[in-house]
Amino acid sequence: MKKNSKLRFILPFFLVCSLLSYCQNQKTEKREFVKSFFEDIFIKEEPLEQISKEYRYKGSKIKSEDEAIEMFKSYITYLKTTKKHLLKKGVAFKIDHYNDCSIKDLWIFEKKERKNIFVVSVEGEIVTYVLLKKNKIFSFLYFRKGSESTAYFIPYYAKQEF
Repeated sequence: MKKNSKLRFILPFFLVCSLLSYCQNQKTEKREFVKSFFEDIFIKEEPLEQISKEYRYKGSKIKSEDEAIEMFKSYITYLKTTKKHLLKKGVAFKIDHYNDCSIKDLWIFEKKERKNIFVVSVEGEIVTYVLLKKNKIFSFLYFRKGSESTAYFIPYYAKQEF
């Protein structure tokens, strides 16, 4: 009987620990994915076609494949143009899950999206936010109307799903 009571305590504890470990591994994998994306753009300077093929979200509701690729590549070009300082050798990208980020002045996003948002920073300064969907880049284009208002991602190469 004592074995049963110990088992009742140990089994749920083990299941909770396993679930927490799985969730942490998922966050780590996604962080590494986002980091690789930025390193491929700014450090390795991989061809835009390759970056699009490897990282771009390819859901069932995307625009034509050619248009989606072109829009994705255009935004990467825009990002490289506006963030030229990141092209320096030795830039260390830090990627944090939105809910775990300790940097001040985080933009406020919709709660339902926060679990899929990653914050990209360099030397403690936020560079951009990235929204993932099914482990791919869904958007890193976002806006807000005022300095204190909620920010929204724009799925710039996908048809509206909202």
